[in-house]
Amino acid sequence: MTIFKECLACGNKWFARKEFLEDPSIEIVGYQVNFDDLTAGTFLFSHACGATLSLSVRYFNGLYEGPIFHERATGSDDCPGYCLYQDQLDKCSARCECAYVRSIIDIVKNWHKKAVKIEVC
Repeated sequence: MTIFKECLACGNKWFARKEFLEDPSIEIVGYQVNFDDLTAGTFLFSHACGATLSLSVRYFNGLYEGPIFHERATGSDDCPGYCLYQDQLDKCSARCECAYVRSIIDIVKNWHKKAVKIEVC
């Protein structure tokens, strides 16, 4: 079976993107932009074991179905500069080619997590 992502710190494995996103022990904490190839940018996730996991934007492209602009607004008056700060995860309203990645971040941040099972002794 193909593994979507494995935590190199604790060995936990996720076999599908959906399983990864639903896991309550995973939280998106950062984004490293690649202005030359936006799909090569990196999303950073914290795992409950203390590790930081990285995954390319290309693994999440299928989550977004809106418009993709062809001009970059970085540095313009319309640009809030979010992509310049790794821990800035807000959605961007600029008409910018980078805005769709910010929308993907918003989808990931708001993904419904599975309920945590609490065992009673």
